[in-house]
Order: sequence, then C-alpha cells, then structure tokens
Amino acid sequence: MDYALLPFPTYTRERDYAGRPDLRAALASGARSVSAGSISNLELLDHLVEVLRDLPWKIMVDHCHEQEGSLHVAVLATDLGRSLEKGDEVNAGFFLQNSEAGRFDTLACARVFRVACWNGMLLECDEGQSFCVAAGGDRPGAWREKIKEVVDRSFCGDGIDVDAARFRATTQQIVMTPYEFLCNLYAQGLITDDEQHSIQRAFDEAADFSMYGVINAVTQAAHGLRANDRWARAFQIERLGGEILRGDHNLPAQDPVFSR
Repeated sequence: MDYALLPFPTYTRERDYAGRPDLRAALASGARSVSAGSISNLELLDHLVEVLRDLPWKIMVDHCHEQEGSLHVAVLATDLGRSLEKGDEVNAGFFLQNSEAGRFDTLACARVFRVACWNGMLLECDEGQSFCVAAGGDRPGAWREKIKEVVDRSFCGDGIDVDAARFRATTQQIVMTPYEFLCNLYAQGLITDDEQHSIQRAFDEAADFSMYGVINAVTQAAHGLRANDRWARAFQIERLGGEILRGDHNLPAQDPVFSR
C-alpha cells in the first residue's frame, strides 16, 4: 500500500496521494513480527525522518510503499539538482528498502531523480553512496550511523556535481541501437524477455541514441513494474540503471583483427 511519510509532502503525479495515511503512524498502531537479525521498519523510518529533517533542503517523498513487512521508500530534494547538457535536470535523492521477514537485503543508497520523466536511478558508484545488510545476516550495531552517512552523501552538493558529470559523459556515448547491449543483459539474467522488449520500445520512442538514452530507457521500465505492484523488481531495475552508469555490464571487448 502507498503511504505518506510525514512531515514531508509527497511529490504527486498521475496517482492521487491525497489523504494517504502516514506510514509511521500505521506501523505504530499494530503489533509487528520481525525476524531475528532484521531491523523493524518503524525503527528505520523514525531514524530516517530524524536525519532528513536536519537537512537544509526541501525534501519530498517520491515513493513510500509497505506491504507485509516489505518497505520501499524514495525521497528527493526538489531544490538540490543539476542541469545536464540536454536541458534535462536531475535532483539528489535517497532510497531505502527493508524486509522485516528477511526476504531481501536492507539497502540504503543514493538515488537521483530525473525531473523530465520521473525516472529514478540507484547510485552505488562511490564510497559512502550505499550501505547494505545482507538478508539473514547479523543486525549491525552501527546501522544508524551508516544510514546517516549515506543520506549525507546523497544530499551533498559536491556529490550531485560528481553524479551529474557521470550523466553528462554518457550523453556523448553514441549507441545507434541498444539491441546487442540488451541481449547481453538478458543473457546474464539481469532482465527478462518482456523487460528487454519494453526497454527497446522506450529507447526507440525517445530517439535518444546515446548511453544516456539507454539508461533512461532501462529505468523507465520501473514505472510499469510499480504500477503492477512489483516494487522490489522496480528498484532492482533502477539499481541496474545505476550499474550501467557505473560501467558495469558492458559488452565484452572483441579480439582485434589485423590485416595481413
């Protein structure tokens, strides 16, 4: 279910978020079952809200979803962004996921938000951009400090400068067709056949024949996944977009062919 996360307003678009209950209030109103070694969603959110309130930026909620102990939250700073060479703009943001049942990893990481199409991308390029607790692992004693470090990096002016520079570099990488690249992702099991077709279609429709266009086409697929209530998969796709930006999953280099 989609929730509000007070005291921050929600970044609204086509879906009506008016009157959504506050997630922390909903979690506090009932008993929760948390598996051994896991962190409760309420603990995480209380700490996150406290850290975000200390920031000098205007924080808004992009997504706040909780279902049967599975939590996915994304926020952005609407007044901390950078323009790209194409006249596009990306805003600084942060992402948090958690499973009280230990179904998936607890992950806190930087997330940039592309204003033009509401695409998000998880960034784990630099030290301090992410913090992960493996599902089924021991609950770390310093998780509060680690999450604060990631939040501070996510909403740092110098940090968003570095991230924007990475995006600008991809606008100069021409990719006439991402077909071979997407086949490589499919062969590695990183995307499904349906996702490959969806990404190819988004790339063709945008007609941005650069690696920046490929990355945006990949992250565009997350919208449909969230619409079908596949929240965990949606953010896996956003994480894949960040990995591509980082330079992962490139096509294998071919052996040089020399003329005789």
